[in-house]
Amino acid sequence: MNRFLQFILVLCYLSITGVCSQTTEKLFGKRRYNPLIPENCYIKYIYDFPFKSTTIYYSDQFPELEIRKYDNTDFILPLFDKIFNENLKVYNPNFWGSVEDLLKSGPPGLIDTNIILLYMHAGWDTAYSISDDNLVTLKPYYTSPDYEDISGLFFFETWFIDPDKGSFEKNVIAYFPIREYWDEYALEEGQAERLRRLILMIYSGLPEGKRRNFRLKNRYKGLNLVYNGIEHEIELFNRPYNEYLYRDYSVTEISDEEYNQWEYHTFDFYKYFDADRFLKVITGLILSGKLHAFDPLDKEKMLTTQDIIHRIGEEALYNTNNTADITKISQATIRYDNLNSVSFNEDWYLDPVTLKMYKKINSITLFRFDYQYDDYTGDFLGVAKTPVITIIY
Repeated sequence: MNRFLQFILVLCYLSITGVCSQTTEKLFGKRRYNPLIPENCYIKYIYDFPFKSTTIYYSDQFPELEIRKYDNTDFILPLFDKIFNENLKVYNPNFWGSVEDLLKSGPPGLIDTNIILLYMHAGWDTAYSISDDNLVTLKPYYTSPDYEDISGLFFFETWFIDPDKGSFEKNVIAYFPIREYWDEYALEEGQAERLRRLILMIYSGLPEGKRRNFRLKNRYKGLNLVYNGIEHEIELFNRPYNEYLYRDYSVTEISDEEYNQWEYHTFDFYKYFDADRFLKVITGLILSGKLHAFDPLDKEKMLTTQDIIHRIGEEALYNTNNTADITKISQATIRYDNLNSVSFNEDWYLDPVTLKMYKKINSITLFRFDYQYDDYTGDFLGVAKTPVITIIY
């Protein structure tokens, strides 16, 4: 093969390679490494709105039945006003599967406004009226939805941490408003049982590369700020089941509520989320200096490496006074099994056209759980929860 032909083939190879690379980036955006997990990081969790409770007389068996009114006006009213008045397309919430399943199959079918009202025990119904001469007439009546019954939001998300800058992104793939109410049939049978019902699904899917790059420059232009500095805590459930639950020795039964809570998070909510890996990435970025840790009780006080090890390291290291030795301590000495929850401070934005949600993380706080026992009997006394590290973005 002569040199001219070799030269032409090299040019063709470079040209094809460049086109494929550009096409890939154009379609999918520039691929970035997410240290939270090699392939993806999908997570489900529930945010509960704060509430005020009052009591009403329901029956002789339940003379003081608790009624909760959830403080959700800033978010829920604009959301449902858009859905009902502009007939915005939203999806059936009855989806069974993982976040990855939802992304692969896409959202389920659209849901009609009448079905949404039905799930909220509202909408049009018919009453029967009987006159003195036994004439039966039908009278339609309308029940307005009680938005104060919406107790929270069920999130499907993907999390991304930039290993170079330490920045943290939450991308909302879908979210579901939740209605909580008393089961009237159970009350009539003498049992007090609260029910939760997913009302609808708003689906966003994965963020596009162009949207991601745009947000870095002009992140929330055109979006409505619905919550500023909202706080919520997520339990990590990163302890084995036999270590996660504690009870008196005389009580051997495991309640359905306890088991379901642990099972849902371990096998469903956190199916594609590794809590220990998440903690290792966060603490690794702190110890490498890419993130700065602050005292949760004094946000002006930056923590030193020695402070951090004292707060989240092995108990034997709490009394170590040699700074030189502490700074050489590896992540293997950190008690990840005792860092059992994380609290987020976030701003929530809503796209007024599509109702897609975007979150800006302001800070993250890690909590250490210390399990306390009686020195003489060994009985479990309780859990002391302490905020140990806050990362401010």
